[in-house]
Amino acid sequence: MNAIDIDKKLETFGKLIQEFGAGSFPAKEVWQRQKEIAENFKAAQFETAEAKDIANEKFDVLIQQMKEKELEAEAANEKFSEEAEQLIAQMDTIVAKQTEETPLDKNDFQELRKLGNQAFEYFKVPRWPSKERRTIAWEKYASLRNIIKDKEDGIYTKEREERSKLISQSLEITEKLCVVVDACHPKTEASELLALVNRFHLFLQDAGLSGHAAWYLIEKPEDIKYSLKVRTATINDVRNFVNYYKDHLTREHKGEIFASIDALKEDLNKAWETHKEEQQKRQEEWEIKKKERDEKRIEWIKNQQNFLIMLEKRYENQIAYKDKQEKYLQGQKEYAERFENRVKQQHEYIGKLNDQLVDLEKKHATAWTDSFREKVEEWMKEKNDKIEAVVKDIEVLKEKITDINKNIDELPAKIQELTTSIEEIKSKIEEVKEKLSNDSFVPENVVTEVVENKDNIENNVMETVVGDEDESS
Repeated sequence: MNAIDIDKKLETFGKLIQEFGAGSFPAKEVWQRQKEIAENFKAAQFETAEAKDIANEKFDVLIQQMKEKELEAEAANEKFSEEAEQLIAQMDTIVAKQTEETPLDKNDFQELRKLGNQAFEYFKVPRWPSKERRTIAWEKYASLRNIIKDKEDGIYTKEREERSKLISQSLEITEKLCVVVDACHPKTEASELLALVNRFHLFLQDAGLSGHAAWYLIEKPEDIKYSLKVRTATINDVRNFVNYYKDHLTREHKGEIFASIDALKEDLNKAWETHKEEQQKRQEEWEIKKKERDEKRIEWIKNQQNFLIMLEKRYENQIAYKDKQEKYLQGQKEYAERFENRVKQQHEYIGKLNDQLVDLEKKHATAWTDSFREKVEEWMKEKNDKIEAVVKDIEVLKEKITDINKNIDELPAKIQELTTSIEEIKSKIEEVKEKLSNDSFVPENVVTEVVENKDNIENNVMETVVGDEDESS
């Protein structure tokens, strides 16, 4: 064997060291190659000592790399073993936490299966630092796996028993619920539905399943008169019950209950449609009657408001007219007093004229000349004419006084009539206002129409009152 052969073997040895990772280092194969090369060195022929030294130096480097790889492999294997032991420890922790009060549940077993599968993979790989360590770990793993299997078998046995019990209870509930659903058919008497709901409710109480919201017919049995309403409400109660106690019913039984509900839908929907059509017809008839009533009320309100406007205006005019009459009475009294004073003055004036006539008669009797006598006669005629005129004026004044006194006598009664009329109008106004205040239905169009007609009504009232005043005057 020469230097070239040695060099090829070193190259192969180097590739062998580099190809294997830390987790899969073939220590035995590498050491055998190392011993083989060392023997080859003894028999190998080198051309020079320097070539031999170079080959030895390269061999030493590869040996050093081999030792480093070996150390890395040992560390990796140690970590590998620790990871496996850690998984087994986690399994042990989960198993150890169980008590009678808190046994392992499905989530725990799921986690244990996951950890067990992961740990089992570590036993498939020959990377354990020692056989003894692997054996200890395997025995612990196997022991835990047997414990887990026993406990899991116990749980599944219990679950099978509970499942059997669930199926039995689910079947009983489903049969009774389907009877209740069938009784929701429109042709079934509502009283029969009420009796079935009560019986089912008693069954739920005995079974300890009455914790959900109360049934409509249990809370409001008096609503039995609303036939379709209680049927629909009962169907909704069945749905709510199934959703609330879904864990107490199998999927098949839930499907059976909902299928029973679906089978009833068509007939129940038809009944509702017929009911709605009848209700719509009644509603339309009611709306027609309501419209007629509203129109009458609107007309009544409009008339009342117009009447109120007329009354209020008449009330104002009557007060004004009464005030005018009172002033007129006062004026008549003043006129009577003035006319009576005038009569008195005229009588005094006649007395003065008579005195003047007496004096003129004396002058006429003692007149010395005819011309003076004629002059006196003219004066006497003037005085007599004045007296005659004053007497006529007195008669006119007395007639006026008589008329005024007649008015003075009549006016208090008329004023009293106005006072009574004002009180009656005021009372009527209050009565109409009270009627309107008790009726909250006052549409906008009524108010608008009343406001538009207000001026016309006021003018009519004014004409009426003014006419009364002229007639009274």
